[in-house]
Amino acid sequence: MKIHHIGIIIPDRSQMDIWQTLFGCGVISEHYIDEYQATLIFCETDGTNGPAIEFIIPDGGTLKKFNKGRGGLHHIAFQVDSIEDVRKTIKDQHQIDLLEDHNVRVDHLQVNFLPPFVTRGVIIEYVQEDGTTYRPPA
Repeated sequence: MKIHHIGIIIPDRSQMDIWQTLFGCGVISEHYIDEYQATLIFCETDGTNGPAIEFIIPDGGTLKKFNKGRGGLHHIAFQVDSIEDVRKTIKDQHQIDLLEDHNVRVDHLQVNFLPPFVTRGVIIEYVQEDGTTYRPPA
């Protein structure tokens, strides 16, 4: 698996300027996801061919409370060919279910998470692409 993106929660949109300056990144796409009550902004860093950075701006729900409302590093996302294959392997080998009972759609992506208790608080996201629009650097 390769790293698809790094997810960072920021409390509000006003912080985007400083993050874009710090990372030297430009916005690739932006989406509001009802299931997470959050705007997701994907950015690509200039010339690094590294993973994308996803800024998460929650307007409610549990993400709004992350790190006592201050935000911060939220997750590391790994690209997989099939989330359903990952789900089956984890269930068969470790008797663990993924966090969501169904994959969540974000534009051309499907996503799901490993429950954080499995990794002692490190949040791991699995990302499956369907081949349209946004693609992170190779």
